[in-house]
Amino acid sequence: MREQWIKLHLEKKIPITEIAELSGYHQDTLYIWKAKYLKHGREGLIPQSRAPHSHPNEYTNGVKSKIKLLRKQGRGICADIIKIRLKKRYDVKASRSGVAGFLKKEGLVNPKLSRRIKNKKKRVKKCKIHEPGQLIQFDVKYAFKSFADAWFYQYSSIDYLTGIAYGAIYEIQSNLEGILFTNSLLNFYPFEIKGIQTDNHATFTNRYVGYLKSSNPLNPRLHPFDLNCQKLGIEHYLIDKGKPAQNGKVERFHRTCEQDFYQREIFKDLNSARKKFRDFLYYYNNNREHLGLDGLTPLEKLKTITGFEKVKSLNP
Repeated sequence: MREQWIKLHLEKKIPITEIAELSGYHQDTLYIWKAKYLKHGREGLIPQSRAPHSHPNEYTNGVKSKIKLLRKQGRGICADIIKIRLKKRYDVKASRSGVAGFLKKEGLVNPKLSRRIKNKKKRVKKCKIHEPGQLIQFDVKYAFKSFADAWFYQYSSIDYLTGIAYGAIYEIQSNLEGILFTNSLLNFYPFEIKGIQTDNHATFTNRYVGYLKSSNPLNPRLHPFDLNCQKLGIEHYLIDKGKPAQNGKVERFHRTCEQDFYQREIFKDLNSARKKFRDFLYYYNNNREHLGLDGLTPLEKLKTITGFEKVKSLNP
């Protein structure tokens, strides 16, 4: 088609301006076609790709292999974490968008999880926590089912300031497990625990059950969890009813456990699950970078606080 329009000009001597009106193409385009036809013949009119012949900013094969390795080694790490680890481990500077584009091109991104969040609201941080142990968020999740189709339960805690997480798997969910777990986490955290925040589950409080039914509402019967906290000198806080987002850090930790641990591991029995979970906790606290901590691990965050610079590792 291009050749026919150019031949009308060269052979029939029809001006380019008239051919532009007849064809609908701009006369500058027709002049370009004419120059290519005179120089290369019919082959010069074949449309060519506009893609650049070289990509000076493309990652080298070595960087590409490192990105793939980090993606396979990590438990579902995202492009932001890969960017941080490239700089930390290999001194390679890469952009978040570049890493994300490479992962998408290589098919290493789950399309169900790859979604764009629009109109994200900015939140003002109102919680005034200045030292580790001032507030520990505490919760329970369904862990996994046994061969007898019975649930095991994961008791979890996470420090609000440093993000240091601790957990244990129990066979049942009751007041006793909550007390036992509270006593055990005192031996794990390298700092004093001053406050624990829980939801309003019956294993933590009887505010909405026992208080109203108490024979003396001004002096109600305290829950065993409250009594244990008083014994340990720990303040027990409750979130508002129906607002789990107030316990958001431990809820986010549960999501990480579900995606990076329970959906990836196979357990022979409860003991093997507990052993693998301790290994996961070690990785989470010592080696896994967190975007909420500006790319630091919980251990690195703890070391930035005066008095904890010499802590070598966090062993559950």
